[in-house]
Amino acid sequence: MNDDMTIRSRPQPVCINCGAGGAPLYAGLGDRLFGASGHWSFRRCGNSACGLVWLDPMPLEEDIHKAYAQYYTHALRHGGGGMLRRLFDSAKRGYLANHYGYMAGTDMTTRLLGLLPWFYPGRPSELDFSVMWLKAGTRGRLLDVGAGSGWLVEHMNDLGWQAEGLDFDLQSVASARERGLIFHQGGLPEQGFAEASFDAVTMSHCIEHVHDPLAWLVEVRRILRPGGRLALATPNNASFGHTTFGESWFALDPPRHLHLFNSAAMTALMQRGGFTNFRVFTSIRDANGTFIASRAIRSVGKFDMLAPVGIMNKVSGRCMQIMEALVKLSRPDAGEDLVVLAERDS
Repeated sequence: MNDDMTIRSRPQPVCINCGAGGAPLYAGLGDRLFGASGHWSFRRCGNSACGLVWLDPMPLEEDIHKAYAQYYTHALRHGGGGMLRRLFDSAKRGYLANHYGYMAGTDMTTRLLGLLPWFYPGRPSELDFSVMWLKAGTRGRLLDVGAGSGWLVEHMNDLGWQAEGLDFDLQSVASARERGLIFHQGGLPEQGFAEASFDAVTMSHCIEHVHDPLAWLVEVRRILRPGGRLALATPNNASFGHTTFGESWFALDPPRHLHLFNSAAMTALMQRGGFTNFRVFTSIRDANGTFIASRAIRSVGKFDMLAPVGIMNKVSGRCMQIMEALVKLSRPDAGEDLVVLAERDS
């Protein structure tokens, strides 16, 4: 094992999704978030029916952990209190009761408060993401792949799932286990889970970190029971944010984001992974945060994900999220998040 913090790499001149060559897209980018070593370049697939974006050179699998030494999931953050927080929490409970069937017996006042998120375009997409679009009626055993800090595992357990996490990061896994969560350590294919052992698998901003995303999707399909659901979210390389900010786009995140998909590339990958019953769409869920971070990267070359966000930045980020919602009316593929909802056939 290489013991210093240098991240070794190998050439990756062709698309892993379709085999086509890639044209240079961006070159010489450093880590703008956590200070990992190296300078990195991206290619875009030359096949117009694919359009995958990837790192070339690609970090070696045995060295990629070095890019996560200061990763944001190592720091747990807790929301504040106060009347507005309690109001938001009630509106969230009402929304999830109305649209996903959670918290049976929710009173009418809370259900009416659950209508409030519709008055702001970005809020429903954030609440959908908070349960990964999974309805209460599908509850059972759930595996969150790339679980990071474990927030989703905790949340889904609170909603009645039997949720477990998986992450390769030792620090994240240790922290989650200290909080009593069931967490597995390592990559997905090496776990050896029993076939058809999960009712749902979630992958929240995970697939872009994986060297062999096809192998992981094949394994997801194997461990899902017939009728089980996969819910996946990943950055969308065709987003309004990427179009606007180019090489300063926050979601490029070199050297951690190895592959960045669009709708066409993801559709092809899902089909190669054996899924036939799925849909792919985009969401504006994190457009506000993406615009705040991308603007900082363009301005000063870096962004601190753990620093407090000022009120003017929050307002401008929300305004850009509304703008992205308007762009999506004419270009449905413009959302920052690419979302896949799939069901394993029998």
